[in-house]
Amino acid sequence: MKKVGNWFSAQWSRILISFFVCTLIVSVLWVGQATLLPGLSTNEVAQATSSQTIHQIINNPIGLPHKILQFATQQLLPGPLGVRSASALLGAITLGCFFYVLKHWYSSRIAILGTLTLGTSSWFLNIGRLGTDASMYFLLFIAIACVTWIRKSHASILSLLVSAFVVTMLLYVPGMIWIVIPAVLWQIIQLADRLEKHNPFLLTAISILIILALAPIGWTLFKQPDLVKTYFGIPQTLPTLDVVGKNFLNIPVQLFYQGPNNPEIWLGRLPLLNIFSTAMFAIGLYAYTKKRRLDRTWFTLFVFIFGGALVSIQGPVTTSILTPFIYLMVAAGIALLLQQWFTVFPRNPFARTIGTVLMTLVVLITSYNGLHQYFIAWPNAPETKVVFSQKIN
Repeated sequence: MKKVGNWFSAQWSRILISFFVCTLIVSVLWVGQATLLPGLSTNEVAQATSSQTIHQIINNPIGLPHKILQFATQQLLPGPLGVRSASALLGAITLGCFFYVLKHWYSSRIAILGTLTLGTSSWFLNIGRLGTDASMYFLLFIAIACVTWIRKSHASILSLLVSAFVVTMLLYVPGMIWIVIPAVLWQIIQLADRLEKHNPFLLTAISILIILALAPIGWTLFKQPDLVKTYFGIPQTLPTLDVVGKNFLNIPVQLFYQGPNNPEIWLGRLPLLNIFSTAMFAIGLYAYTKKRRLDRTWFTLFVFIFGGALVSIQGPVTTSILTPFIYLMVAAGIALLLQQWFTVFPRNPFARTIGTVLMTLVVLITSYNGLHQYFIAWPNAPETKVVFSQKIN
């Protein structure tokens, strides 16, 4: 008992912070799930219907990560809460991974500010609280957290097993094969020296398990060739090159100038990023140009290019694939600003505290605006009420 008391005394601040963070995540992702909107959207109903039974999921396992979660949540929770909790779970895991990555790449301070910025943004909340499968593209960032874990743990068995599971799930997500396979091959080469310490039979066994776990999707595509295009993230009819180019250029337009004209996921034509996030994104982009040799810089660029291309061809891939990576750049901007401030005042504790407090206040104001936009303005817009008027049996 004394050992437990000593441990609690030494860790009380960390426990308190963890409790606060978990409470915040649960609040922003679950509060009002069943009451904020008058009903479900047509897309939510279609998604919920496709994952109501195990037979339906086996018949078409494309999008398995979200379908299996939504099947479970629909069995445990009633109505809209059950439909939307699958996305909320993926959103919560993403926030945890986002904090973990920032903590190891930067510091606890940046991890808290960056995660708060992402978790209270209207863009993230519209994905993480909606009953569609757009949230399953967050798995790509969860995979980044797994790679970070592998590096930090020197390729522990647990980190390899969890990473193998995440990669397998990603290969059930439409379009992700184009990003996952090159990234896995690249990382195997990068981590070869750390993997050599393990018994080759263990690594072979993990590889075989991945192949066996992917057998259902292979069999489905063999038996239902009409699903092949969907699996590869390709629309049934490819748009012309000029349309693809316009769509690609429209991504930064939606980010910084005029958001999507879609009341199901957005309010009016506001940009996806607010003024603060836009400024931090620009600074973060500059910070990344100074770190061109880092793997994370190249992978983020890879996601922006190929993820943007998959979105631009108007297939099943949505801009949610870019969300965590955009805010990763925002966090890099916050880190650079604070770093420069601390460089100017290296030994003045008062000035350093002022800088941290000012940045925290700006982040809190930004967070309040994001929460107000999502919880007050968006659900009360007439267009939103029209879209969310469906019921599910």
